[in-house]
Amino acid sequence: MMEKLRISENRRYFVTADGRPFTWIADTNWTIPQRLKWDDVEYLMKKRKSQGFTVLQIVALDPERDIEMHSPSGEKALLNDDPDTPNERYFEYLDWILDKAESYGFYVLLLPVWGQLVVGSDWSGCTYEKTITEENAYRYGRWIGNRYREKNHILWCLGGDRQPIHDGVDYKNVWRRLAEGIAKGVLGQDLKYNQPDDAWKDVLMTYHACHEMQTGECSTMSYWTDEEAWIDFIMLQSGHGLTPKNYELVEKEYSRKKVMPVWDGEPAYEMMPTSWPITPETKMHGSWMTRKRAYWSLFSGAFGYTYGHASVWCCVSEQEKSPISSQTWYEALQSEGSEQIRYLRQFSDSLQIMTARPAREILPQTEGEDVLDLHLQACTCLDERFACVYFPSGGGAVLNLGNVWKPEAPREFDGEVCLWWYNPRDGKFYTHAGQRAEAAETAQAAGGKLSVSAPDSGPEHDWVLIASREQTEAPVKEQTYYNMDEEKAVKKVFEW
Repeated sequence: MMEKLRISENRRYFVTADGRPFTWIADTNWTIPQRLKWDDVEYLMKKRKSQGFTVLQIVALDPERDIEMHSPSGEKALLNDDPDTPNERYFEYLDWILDKAESYGFYVLLLPVWGQLVVGSDWSGCTYEKTITEENAYRYGRWIGNRYREKNHILWCLGGDRQPIHDGVDYKNVWRRLAEGIAKGVLGQDLKYNQPDDAWKDVLMTYHACHEMQTGECSTMSYWTDEEAWIDFIMLQSGHGLTPKNYELVEKEYSRKKVMPVWDGEPAYEMMPTSWPITPETKMHGSWMTRKRAYWSLFSGAFGYTYGHASVWCCVSEQEKSPISSQTWYEALQSEGSEQIRYLRQFSDSLQIMTARPAREILPQTEGEDVLDLHLQACTCLDERFACVYFPSGGGAVLNLGNVWKPEAPREFDGEVCLWWYNPRDGKFYTHAGQRAEAAETAQAAGGKLSVSAPDSGPEHDWVLIASREQTEAPVKEQTYYNMDEEKAVKKVFEW
C-alpha cells in the first residue's frame, strides 16, 4: 500500500509519511473509466510512468463524452440514472483502474462527479436533468468515500470544471454536502463544511473551478471563503487561451493570508485550440506552451504541475479524429510535450522545486512585462543555495543576485557565480557556444548584479538558468522511471 500524502508544516506542498517532499506532476486522464479497456489503461500507465508522471487526474462520473456514462464493456455508471443506485459492475472497473494506478505508484486525484451533473448543462448549451443535487449529494459522497476509504493513494477533488455559482445559480450547498458525505465515508466522522477539524487533513480535498472568460476567475477560492474547512489545497485552471499569466495567478494564491498549497491543475493542453470558435486559421498549443506554464507556475510557488493533451483527456479513438483532435490517445502519448515531462520531473526531483520560494527580486523590474513570451520567472531553492531563472525565449538579463545572497546589503555581494544552462526540451546542460556543458561556467558578480545570456534566443528556445555560489556537479540528475523498451506492443482491439 502506498504512503498517504499530507501537507507540509509550512502549508506549501505535499510530503510523504516520513516527511519527504512529493513531486506532483500529473496527467489529465478524466475519462478513462468510460473510454479505455483494461489493457489500454495499463499501457497508458506504463507509458506515463516511463515519462515521469506521478499523479493521474480521473473522474468517476464524467458525462462529457457519453451522457449515460458507460464503461467500455457497456455498463451504465448509474442504474436508472440515479446516484442512489450505482452500478456495481461499472464501479468494479473503476476499482480495477485505481488499484492498477497504485500498483504503478501513481497517486490519483479523483473527482467523484463532473460539474455538468450538478449544474445540468454542458458547454454547448444543451441542458439535462440534474443528477447530483443537494438532496442526494451527501449519500453519494458517503457511498463513494466508504468504497475507497482504505486507498491511501487517493486525493479528492470536487467541482469538475464549474464554478460553485454557475449561470447565476448557487450550487455551494451541493458541493458542501458532497464533501461532508465523502468525509463520513472515508473517516466515519460527521464533519461539517464550516467547522475546522484536524480530521479534514485525513481526507484532503480541493475544488476544480472553470476559467470564466468574462471575469478571468479560475481558482478554487474564486467563490469560496476560508470558512470552507473541507478545502485543503488550491487548484487553478489557467485555461487554454494564449494570454493567461499563470505566474500571476499562482502568486496571488501563494500570497494569501491563509496559506494553502496551490498548483495549476488545468493549464493549456498540448494540441488544444488556442481560441474558439475554431477556424481553418486556428493554431494549436504546442509543447512550448506546456513548458512555459509549467516553469512559470513552479517558479511562482506552485507545489506541482498538471499536463494535459487534447486527445488524451477524452481518449480519442481512430474514428473520432477531427480538426480539434488530430491524434488518437495512443499516438498522443508519444507527443513532444509528454516526452519532455521526464525532464521536468528530473529537474523537480533534483532541486526539490516544490520547496522553492518565488524570487522576483532577482529580476530586472521592467523585463518583458509587455511581451508575455519574454516574461522571466525566478525562484530560489535548497535553502537558497541555488537561484533559478526561467527564460521562455532565451536571451539575456542583468540579475540582482545580491538581493538573494546578500539581502541585508545587496551591493556587498561581489564574487564568483557558477552558472548552468538547462535545456527543458532535452534535459541537457549547454554552454554559450551551444555545446554540451561538462562543468559550470563561472562569472563575476559586481555590486550584487550579474549579466547573463542564454545559449540562444527566440520563440520556443526556452532555457533555465541555475546559479550557485559554489562549484557543483550538474545539479539535475538523469533518471529512468520505467523502461518501456522492455514492453511488447499492446494490440488495439477495442474501437469506438
